[in-house]
Amino acid sequence: MAFSIAMTGNNVFDVGAFDAKTYFAELLRKVQSGATINISKNGKKVAVLQGVQTIRNEAAFEAHKRILARSQKIQETRKNSGGASLTAKDLKELKNEGRKY
Repeated sequence: MAFSIAMTGNNVFDVGAFDAKTYFAELLRKVQSGATINISKNGKKVAVLQGVQTIRNEAAFEAHKRILARSQKIQETRKNSGGASLTAKDLKELKNEGRKY
């Protein structure tokens, strides 16, 4: 590789815009193997090149965090109500909690 690329984290690299344009195929090979490439212009980060699988993994991780938070809320509700099961109203509130409408 004849261009300037700096490793800044765990499988994360920084590269300038000119080198990114010139060596795009090489950067795609790195992304295909799981790397994330930060592209900068005049020292400022302007783009991130990452694989589709990485984006899917991040979305799955965020969904997992939301599910855990709701699970904890259900457990707290049951604990505060003396161990009683959830009512239909409680379930409806939990169902509608994350909706955007």
